[in-house]
Amino acid sequence: MRNYCFVCNQRIVKIGSIDRNTILKCENCGLGVTKKVSIQKGQYHRDNTYIEEEELFKNIFKKRVYVISKFKDRGKALEVGCSTGILLGLLKGKGWKVRGVEISENAAKIAQERGIDVVTEPFEKLIPEEKFDLIIFNHTFEHLKSPKDVLEKAHSMLASNGLLYIDLPNFGGITAKILGIRWPMLLPNEHLWHFTYKALKLLLTDLGFKIIYVERASGVWDYGNPLKGILISLFSFKKRFFIETLTAIPSWIVSKIGMGSDLMVIAKKI
Repeated sequence: MRNYCFVCNQRIVKIGSIDRNTILKCENCGLGVTKKVSIQKGQYHRDNTYIEEEELFKNIFKKRVYVISKFKDRGKALEVGCSTGILLGLLKGKGWKVRGVEISENAAKIAQERGIDVVTEPFEKLIPEEKFDLIIFNHTFEHLKSPKDVLEKAHSMLASNGLLYIDLPNFGGITAKILGIRWPMLLPNEHLWHFTYKALKLLLTDLGFKIIYVERASGVWDYGNPLKGILISLFSFKKRFFIETLTAIPSWIVSKIGMGSDLMVIAKKI
């Protein structure tokens, strides 16, 4: 078992176990590591969720498109782990030329039906054929076996001043700190890594990126339109309606102080 953090080379210690998976944490940068994880290749637990909850995800991803457009309004975009292509579809509608990587053949087929060019081989095996202005890792980065190698490849595939977008669960957020190994977003059977902002910043800086935007939001404040998100939950009779309504104010406070459960980062290739 590795005793040192691959980001900052400091000691990592065990903080608990879940379903026979061991959870460790770096004493310096806070990076979390899952050991003895078993992942079924080619399938992703949210494929059906993306299909059934498309309006919800469109609302969430519209915020991503809005944030990205602050720094670059069009160009060539590649999303690693694009699932059914909802985010790429929104970017395409804004004038971007888009391409996706998705190992789930079912999800890739749906994305292709949207008119999106999708390859089903892992990003690590993808042979670079062109440069991109934007590369996206939207809740896929935490699944990757070697984040460092993937980032090095992404850096080489970005055009000059190209942007890297990473979105993942925030292991440094207030709920993660309070709940510890009971934090729902640990998902130890799927997630290999649990990043804090400090760990991600150290890694990106070391690999030739400069962070130009960071946001750590929670609850409905992670949506493009928070009110619409609540109404979608209400009219579709989802249990989350009550949770989102009751936690709206606390989530707003947590989001404002940068301790939310989602970590969104945009970095520029330098």
